[in-house]
Formats: sequence, C-alpha cells, structure tokens
Amino acid sequence: MMEKEILRVENIYKKFDEKEVLKNISFIVYENDFFFILGPSGCGKTTLLRIIAGFTFPDRGRIILNKRDITNVPPNKREIGFVFQNYALWPHMKVKDNIAYGLKIKKYSEDSIKKKVEEILNITKLKGIENLYPNQISGGQQQRVALARSLIVNPLILLLDEPLSNIDAKLREELRNELKRIYKETGKTMIYVTHDQKEAMTLAKTIAVMKEKEIVQIGSPYEIYTYPKNLFVASFIGEINVLKGKIIERNRDIFKIETNEGIFFVQVGREMNSEDIFLCFRPESVIKEEKINIIKGKIKDYEFLGEFLKLVIFTEKGNLFKISIRAEEIENYKKGDNIVFSIKKEKLMLFEE
Repeated sequence: MMEKEILRVENIYKKFDEKEVLKNISFIVYENDFFFILGPSGCGKTTLLRIIAGFTFPDRGRIILNKRDITNVPPNKREIGFVFQNYALWPHMKVKDNIAYGLKIKKYSEDSIKKKVEEILNITKLKGIENLYPNQISGGQQQRVALARSLIVNPLILLLDEPLSNIDAKLREELRNELKRIYKETGKTMIYVTHDQKEAMTLAKTIAVMKEKEIVQIGSPYEIYTYPKNLFVASFIGEINVLKGKIIERNRDIFKIETNEGIFFVQVGREMNSEDIFLCFRPESVIKEEKINIIKGKIKDYEFLGEFLKLVIFTEKGNLFKISIRAEEIENYKKGDNIVFSIKKEKLMLFEE
C-alpha cells in the first residue's frame, strides 16, 4: 500500500541579515512517520522547524501540508502542534487548564473539553496531577503536559524542538520510552529536532542529517548508520575509525587500498572519483585475525559496556583505534597486551577526501 504524503518541504532557503542559514532544503514526510532532523548546533535545524510551524517565513520555497500550500499561512491556521524546548506552560494555570487551552480557544463545549482532557491525561500518564500548577511538578511531567497540550487539538503533525534537552540523563531515557509509547498509541505524525544521535537512533523511523544549512542524507536509522553517504554522516552517527589511504587497484567491486597500516581490500558498491580516500570502520566491524585487512597493536585502555568490551588500540604505526569485542572475552585481554585483529572487507567504508 502506498504511503500517504502528509508534508512536503520544497527548496526552502533562508537568510538572516546577510547570513545564509538554510539552503535548498527539500524532503517529504509521510503519515505516521517519526521524522528526525538531526545535526550539530548551528546547522539550521530549529529555523527549519520554525518555518514548518509558521513562526518564521522562508525567503524562497514552499511548505505543503496535506496537499495545501501553507507557506504564508499563520501558525494558528496550520493544523500543526508545537512542543517548545522550554515547554512554554502557563504558570498561572493548572495542568488541566494548560492542556485544555487550545480547545477553549477553538470554543469547544465544556463537556467535550472535559472528555478530551480525561483521554489525554490517560495517554500521557498525567492522571492525578491535573489540579497542580507547573511549578509543583517535575521537569518530566512538564514535558508531558506540553505534549498533551499539543496533542489534544489533534494536529496533522506534531513538531518537537529538542524537548528532552533540559532534563537530566536518567529521566531523559525514561521519557524517550514514554515518547515512543505515546507515538505508537496516538499514531500521530511527528517531526523531532535534536543534536542527540542517541535520541534519533532510539526513536526515529526516518532521519534527515543536517550539516551547515543543508540536508546531507535521509534514511532509516539502519541506513544512516550502515550506509552513510560521507565522512561527516559516518562520524556524526556513532563511532568511527578513520585512516587516510589511496586506491591502488580496482577489480570489479573490490578495491585495493594502501594505508600506513598496510594494504586493505574493500568491497565497495559505488564508483569513487578520487584515488585519495578515507578508509573507515565501525568498532564492531572487527573479527579475529584472518589473512587480509590485519591490524596489529597494543591495548592502551578498555571500557566494560555490559555485553561488549570496548578496547582502545595503539597500533604499531601510531594510529589509535576503538574496537568492540564480546564481553565474555574480557579475561583474555588486559592493558599492554599485544592484539591482532582483522576488519571485514564488506564492513569497511570509503569516502573521498
């Protein structure tokens, strides 16, 4: 069955004064997607979210919501919900009144408001604190109140601007699970802005990776992690080990690469325009010593991560790499030990300089 397009962003361009902040941004969001805009601070992701919401207008481009051009439509006419980074709750209103605010503005009946508030209190697990004020509840509860206030008006899309950034690490993990549950229960299409790759990898169905005012790759978390399009994406999503190298031979899809760690054979599914490349691999892509793609070194340090042991290797050629092995092998390794390992040729990545 064809997915239903809910939002189309077309060639969005934006400058503030003389500074270019967004350049030719285009993507499609489908119904029931959990779409993440992921990138470092200052790349333009929050400006993009505010343009979708209508708080900021683009210099060029269009925003199409449910086949309707809303580029110049004010925020309150867009059928879009917005959860702000600081939640923006009314301090003088009780929780239930904060949640009901949008329905009152839309002039719903008292009975209808009461019923809908009751439903959303149950979905967001806020039942029991509805008569408290924002300063009487925790940061995590405030976040859920802001979420409930946006959801209750039944927007076509819910936008979330780094909603977990003001919460401590332990609670942030709990709220990630709550967000995933609420997303599944409501079936609401959500667009979520963050610089936190763990949030994106944990929650997203689709990730758009941004760098310096542009989107550089869109795909599922698996696609972004396993098949990054360039070194920036590979480095930004998860850990990566990097070696400079040169292509010295090509045999169909197997490339022979020369580096200061020796010769490597890489299975590549695309053409490379340059001979000078970066050879990269993930920590978990290593295997025990085989006949090719061998690296030798000493264990400089290690970190126990439950199921895995992460080793920091200082190689004979002066490179520093991180590799992951199964934790049951912990007794076989200690600091200062020599180690020899190989990298799977299909797990090696090549990126042009």
